[in-house]
Amino acid sequence: MGLSGHGSVAIDKLDKAWRQAIIECMSDSADTASATLLQPEPFVPSDIPLQWVASIDSTNASLLAAPWPAEERFGQRASIAQCLVAEHQTAGRGRQRKVWHDAPGACLLMSLSIDRSQAAWPDCLSAFSIATALCVIRGLEASRTQLLASQSARAPLGGDLWLKWPNDVVRLNADGRLSKLVGILIETRQFGQQTRLVIGLGINLLPPGIPAGDGEALSADGLFSDLCGLGSLLDRPWRLALAKRLSADLLQAWTDFEAEGLAPSAKQLHALDVFQGRSLIFQHEGQSDWHKGIGRGIDEHGRLCIACEPPGLAKAGIERLSQGSVRLLQSQAELKS
Repeated sequence: MGLSGHGSVAIDKLDKAWRQAIIECMSDSADTASATLLQPEPFVPSDIPLQWVASIDSTNASLLAAPWPAEERFGQRASIAQCLVAEHQTAGRGRQRKVWHDAPGACLLMSLSIDRSQAAWPDCLSAFSIATALCVIRGLEASRTQLLASQSARAPLGGDLWLKWPNDVVRLNADGRLSKLVGILIETRQFGQQTRLVIGLGINLLPPGIPAGDGEALSADGLFSDLCGLGSLLDRPWRLALAKRLSADLLQAWTDFEAEGLAPSAKQLHALDVFQGRSLIFQHEGQSDWHKGIGRGIDEHGRLCIACEPPGLAKAGIERLSQGSVRLLQSQAELKS
């Protein structure tokens, strides 16, 4: 199933050592060029088709609108996946209809669609956003470490990567504030007995220099610091190899989630949840009041557990948040905002 665009890229099968990816870049005029790069990390090979476009309204919207596969295409497979990567999005979207801004060349903008030959979704589907964020953190940490090692880079990396409920990948800065590295948007569709899951990722590889849009939005940051001097290495071939790797990882994460949910990720969740053990303020979906509490982890349903501190709630105890907004508490004045 093809997607039209300004150009396309086919990624050939990786060599036996899984350390190099051969990228064939094909323009509309059929001119070809190839580049060899260090593969971010050895991983299980995948036959997931990948296409690249120079500009598009939204990679998620394009895959959501793609034709449904004929039933016979599934064969013995439970799902069919494909990946779309764009250099620039003119109408990128985030959670709660927020606009996603990108800086061409400094981001990886990609969506992975998974078409399923069954209508039923697993229980607690919304919790898959948590599994997605964990998967992306693993992939980015491995990719960043190997790229820097290959260049004998000693420049600062910035801080570790954290999961911010419900689905952001962030950095915890020295001043206690969070900055956003990855936005995740997961959407679904159904057609007869088939279902489609689309996972959209906006990954800031370098700081985009875009200020936060409002008081609640996080400032944008990059996986690599400007001081690392690695911008020239984060070229299209490197970004496409990363997209290929993340596509394979996300498909495996979905397979695991269908079978076991979030339970196997409990230990990793505890370690990477940026709200764990920290003071925070939270707001229920559709409500204006902010409440104070302390993060107490994420349960198997993907809900954020918060030890509540009265006043502000009817009684003290553990609040389990399914939808809403959460921020680290910087000062008591924030409770009045």
